[in-house]
Amino acid sequence: MLDGAPWRESESFILKKDQMVKILVKSEGQERILNFRWTLYTDKALVVHENFDRFVGQHILYAGHANQSFRKQLLPLKRSQQDIPYVLVVFKKFDEGNATAQMDLFLIDKENRIVLDYLTKK
Repeated sequence: MLDGAPWRESESFILKKDQMVKILVKSEGQERILNFRWTLYTDKALVVHENFDRFVGQHILYAGHANQSFRKQLLPLKRSQQDIPYVLVVFKKFDEGNATAQMDLFLIDKENRIVLDYLTKK
């Protein structure tokens, strides 16, 4: 899926239920927090909750399917900019034995306007 994508940075997380990933997003003199966690795995679907800049979302992701990821835009669109930086969070697999989900995060930022600080211990 991301073979030709211009991602600049990636990180992989192995998460237990309700284990929060917390990332400090630094850009243009601002610092904001991006959080995500999963709360339910049933029928091969992972329910993921995310929060960024006081906006919350819920996603149902399926590993290996077209809807295996969610995209979070990190900066607002401005007329002078063509590329808006964003992260793509991809559900890779679920380990039934350990009850953990592997989720990969990709930063797409062609103009190098974003710095991510991972506040979650791996």
